Amino acid sequence: MKKFFPYLMFVFSLLFMGCPYGSEVAIDDGKTKIDEKLLGKWESKSSSDYDYIVSKIDDTTYKIEKKPRGEGEVTVYIGFLSAIGTTKFLNVWEEQNTTRTYYFYKMELSGSGAKLTLSPVTDNIKEKFESSSELKSFFEKNQNLSFFYSKDDEVYIRAD
Repeated sequence: MKKFFPYLMFVFSLLFMGCPYGSEVAIDDGKTKIDEKLLGKWESKSSSDYDYIVSKIDDTTYKIEKKPRGEGEVTVYIGFLSAIGTTKFLNVWEEQNTTRTYYFYKMELSGSGAKLTLSPVTDNIKEKFESSSELKSFFEKNQNLSFFYSKDDEVYIRAD
């Protein structure tokens, strides 16, 4: 049971965030510079069970630690931003998985950097993509459609 616990925590976290679409390819190669306003400690507006610590791995890559406030293991995600027009998407995967599956969130950060809204790309997408350029083209074509995103946005508030 202990070895399945981290996997179950990951599954539950995805369930609570709206089950975003997963793909074996990312939107692009992750060359968008990090936004310094994202670095620091965040708390979900809908739940105070976890703290999310966002740090910089390099000029384009984030480390996101999901830390339970009580007992439990820390889940580590790695992510980067992709820009499609003026819309930013977070490409994120769980660090410890041997096979990488990218999950996608439209990201909106308030001007002050105090509020972060993530809109999960719907898991109703059935297409599979062989390349990042195919996936990016699909996102460009559909990103403005309301049903492209899950109903429930996740809002985070700066906690540091």
